[in-house]
Amino acid sequence: MRMIALGSVAVLLAAAPGGRTTGPAASYLFGGRIIAADSGSLDGVHVIATDERGTYEALIDSSGTFVGAFPAQPSSRVTLRVFSDSAAPRYYPSVVTLGPGVPGEAARIVLLPRRWRIRGGLFDGREVPIDPTRATTRFGDGPGYWRLSRHSGRGVSWLADSFPIRVAFRHAVGDPSISPNDSVRFWDLATTLERLLGRKLFRPASFEEVDAGADGIFVAVNRRMSAAGKTYITYDATGRIYEALLTVSQNAYLGESRVAMHELLHAIGFGHTGGWSSIMGPNVAGVELPTAEDVAYAQLFYAITQIQRDREAQFGIAESAR
Repeated sequence: MRMIALGSVAVLLAAAPGGRTTGPAASYLFGGRIIAADSGSLDGVHVIATDERGTYEALIDSSGTFVGAFPAQPSSRVTLRVFSDSAAPRYYPSVVTLGPGVPGEAARIVLLPRRWRIRGGLFDGREVPIDPTRATTRFGDGPGYWRLSRHSGRGVSWLADSFPIRVAFRHAVGDPSISPNDSVRFWDLATTLERLLGRKLFRPASFEEVDAGADGIFVAVNRRMSAAGKTYITYDATGRIYEALLTVSQNAYLGESRVAMHELLHAIGFGHTGGWSSIMGPNVAGVELPTAEDVAYAQLFYAITQIQRDREAQFGIAESAR
């Protein structure tokens, strides 16, 4: 066998008896890596490349590394399709559209599971069906529950090393005072949200620390605001959140779960949804806490975004939600 480097992926071409290399010229190779968001088996997963002349299947190993070849230089746009041949596929298909010609970089693709088993928290072990189209469907004038960067197509989220995220009550000129009792009630709800999502999310910080430029969330009261709550997040072109401003119109809302938890979920990156019963839904009457669906979609979203950053995977949610 001989080894060919394709981008950052090393692949082996089989040699026939006598040492002759089988397969087309190495210059027409395409390849990359498939990564399961739930760390599950990739048995039965296929990768094919299509150009204007035909379709060519890649070889894929148990680690997800795949390699294939075009019979000649592609002259049109190349599309990679990842899918399962199972009657009950574990993952959603992924469709990746590349530029014309032989792909010059290894394609790293995160596959999204059709079901997610909640890991930790109050819903630990519960399995929830997943639909990436529902999760990304825009709600009104805003993004869906899974917010994607317009620049990179990746999920908008805090970096893994940002957790627990700094949270401080803002004390700018004109801000109403926030009492110790307000603070206790707010932090009780923040802790409950952590128990539901199964991870440490927040840590108290001083106004001065966040005001000086440290990544974090400001919490404020604005009595001139007509809505019960409103949250703004700031993120860069890669989708990395580095600051959020959570505002409520009354001090009492800092201790009301359907308002404070709704806004805290906005602050950690999630939008509205009408796709399931949710505290982020259009009508939260009767929904006082995040539901199992809210938790499952949140856990999976952070699993995907962390994989994409850690493994430099260019493709994921956008390519599955089609």
